[in-house]
Amino acid sequence: MFAAFAWLIVATLFVQVPNLLGIDRQQSGDLDIWAATKIAFITIPLTFVATAGFALYYGRAEQYFSYSAMVIYAHLAALAVGIVIQVGILKTRQTDALEIIGLLICMLGLVLSVFCKPILAWYRGD
Repeated sequence: MFAAFAWLIVATLFVQVPNLLGIDRQQSGDLDIWAATKIAFITIPLTFVATAGFALYYGRAEQYFSYSAMVIYAHLAALAVGIVIQVGILKTRQTDALEIIGLLICMLGLVLSVFCKPILAWYRGD
């Protein structure tokens, strides 16, 4: 199960590289269709790894979770990586408390979902 989440993190990180390159080009004022095409072309290997990572994540996590839960977990990973990129790399805007609270609520939901059977067994005294 944890290997599936590791692949989710790898895929989520790799899929952000073209986005960051696009933001960089836009900030320097030279993002057009040709620049976006060049970004897509040079990041094909990273996109390949990201796609393989998502395929492994969804394929392996299917044994444990519903598809809708897996999609929610993927969104949580994107939110967490997005906040890290915003604060650590872009530094264009401060993260507000609502974003952090939302991330914490999502992480709590993830923990409850992943460990629901042991939590219920502990609660019932099994």
